[in-house]
Amino acid sequence: MNRVFSRDEIAKRVSQVQAAAKKMGVSALIVTRPQNIYYLSGFRASHFAGQLSELHALVVPAEGLPRLMTRALERNIAELQWSEKPSLYMDHEDPYTVLQTIFHENGIPTDKLGVEERFLTVRQLARIKKVLLDARYQDATGLVEAIAVKSSPAEVACLRKAATITNVGFEAGLAAVREGVYPYEIVGGIHDAMYKSGQSDFDMSMVCVWAGERGGRMHDTQTTERIKAGDAVTIEIFGVDHQYKVGAQGTVFVGHKPSADVQKSYNLLVEMFKTARDAVRPGVTSGDIYDAANGPFRLAWGSDYYRKVGGSMGLTVFNIALTKGNNDVLEPGMCLLIQTLVDDPALITCSSTVLVTADGYETLTDPILDLRTV
Repeated sequence: MNRVFSRDEIAKRVSQVQAAAKKMGVSALIVTRPQNIYYLSGFRASHFAGQLSELHALVVPAEGLPRLMTRALERNIAELQWSEKPSLYMDHEDPYTVLQTIFHENGIPTDKLGVEERFLTVRQLARIKKVLLDARYQDATGLVEAIAVKSSPAEVACLRKAATITNVGFEAGLAAVREGVYPYEIVGGIHDAMYKSGQSDFDMSMVCVWAGERGGRMHDTQTTERIKAGDAVTIEIFGVDHQYKVGAQGTVFVGHKPSADVQKSYNLLVEMFKTARDAVRPGVTSGDIYDAANGPFRLAWGSDYYRKVGGSMGLTVFNIALTKGNNDVLEPGMCLLIQTLVDDPALITCSSTVLVTADGYETLTDPILDLRTV
């Protein structure tokens, strides 16, 4: 296996993050979000290492080289990342002492440290403070993500490959929907199709199927109730290439034509989706995308749309949320899931992933613009 991204690619990312750290006024970052460790080092095992260890981190000084710390168990995969001389600790050793040693042996100043508070437990932060006693701390949650959300050409290639995988899986899932099947059969078929089309990351993809007379219960994970005539079935998937995710979501009806109320709601969702998608271009804000979708909804219902209209795709999802008042500015290379959805009178959705281009957008996954019956 080769490294996914080049040394120059990783070095450029590190340089950008270091510049942002200096602007924030911190002497170093203790990066603990697994996706951010991968982004800044190329360490593909970050996701697993973060779940299975007491502390897994990348120390990024405002000046100098990043230093990775992880379990000795990870030594083989640690050879395929770009930070120099990773600190490998055995499971009976104290990882916080290892963190302390990284700072001391490399002369990294601890006067003000940036930590990702959202991705640290109370216990972890308390123990870090015990070994780095003289440090002051500042929440740096979102610093890396604000840079990572703008994709390089190498990352755009991953997004396009992920989109191909997602499209294959989505079509396989839609084709499998029929009366009498179990949702888990559809889930299994989607995974099979995505791996056969080139997906390689077995712990990163997401495949969800919800079904029922009113579309099922969104975010419920039960898959053992057979699909029956009259059910609405919603499929949501994230296909993956080198841990970069692209999403697709859509709803179909089984057995007979949906009610007039459902058709009316679906038509509204399609209108909301189209106005949001067509508003995508460099320079607009994520709040502008929400406002575009909110216009038809407010006209129909007399109130604001109650949820976000989607968010960014890529190494992490929804770093940028398409919500009311959000002032994140869209730039070329950003990848967005446009996702209009309601759960009354049934769970139904119209969604698609687009890539922001120099003058608009490129469609990566196709929406279902006409309500389907199977």
